[in-house]
Amino acid sequence: MTPCQPCTDAEVLLAVCTSDFVAQGSIVGVQQEEERSSVTVSLSRLHRQKTRVFVSGGGRARRWMGRVKMPRQCGVKPGEGDFLFTGAVRFGEAWLGCAPRYKDFLRAYKEAEIRGTNPCHVDTD
Repeated sequence: MTPCQPCTDAEVLLAVCTSDFVAQGSIVGVQQEEERSSVTVSLSRLHRQKTRVFVSGGGRARRWMGRVKMPRQCGVKPGEGDFLFTGAVRFGEAWLGCAPRYKDFLRAYKEAEIRGTNPCHVDTD
């Protein structure tokens, strides 16, 4: 699976359990490089990070900022929307995996909880 392909609900739920980072936020900037895009994200919630990819923006509005990489052909654009970011850190760079709309993740997560098929727990409140 490449990061460009839409992730299934099951893939998203598994990514939440196994990714190096899991966060909720928005895309605020995209810089096109030769073979990849460098994406600046602003996070409203940081569920987990194994290495220090995202740093606190300071102030009262507990936000984090950071950059993630993804293949250029994905065609990511900045704009409105709240996403669930999951991915891996390779050689010190964060690479984006699944990034569904946060509301779509919540729907899938709640449905899996009801069915008893959620692979792990994450605080969604």
